[in-house]
Amino acid sequence: MKKTILAALTCTFLIICCEKNNNCPSTPSSQAETCIDSTLINDSIYCYELYAPVCGCDGITYSNDCYANKSGVSSYISGECCD
Repeated sequence: MKKTILAALTCTFLIICCEKNNNCPSTPSSQAETCIDSTLINDSIYCYELYAPVCGCDGITYSNDCYANKSGVSSYISGECCD
């Protein structure tokens, strides 16, 4: 009886832990046809190291808005991108 309860609890725990995070934002679409504007790419910008993730229109999660801007991303939304 104890083994059955333990097995059921373990399975339930694994299912809950392995569920996909459905709270992540959808990848934003860029207003322009191009998601990355090469004229905005600037490697000389120093970004702050605060982790405040944004999801770029290219489907990449950037550490914060500064890194997205530095990479030339034309649009992004707050939060990590979905896989």
